[in-house]
Amino acid sequence: MSRVQHRKGRKSNYLKSLQNDNHLEVRRRALLRDGFACKLCGVKIKLELHHIDYRYLGKELENMQWVVVLCEDCHQLVHRDINHSFNPKNAAKCPLC
Repeated sequence: MSRVQHRKGRKSNYLKSLQNDNHLEVRRRALLRDGFACKLCGVKIKLELHHIDYRYLGKELENMQWVVVLCEDCHQLVHRDINHSFNPKNAAKCPLC
């Protein structure tokens, strides 16, 4: 079961948005921009697209500064650290500082 699934047996709207053509294009462009490596540690495996601000969900192609490529471990670290500049809950967030 995916860690972004909110209820057993029911996909969240966020998880559904990860399966459309727009998301695949955003992921491709972000990977190219970030050199196919995690923006924090430089690892080149288990890469995920991280949204710095969810207000731009679905509009990422026009707002690429609000997405970043992170490895699975750094992605978890960012979500656990409320003060991290990439955390969507950080009020003082800064795109790609």
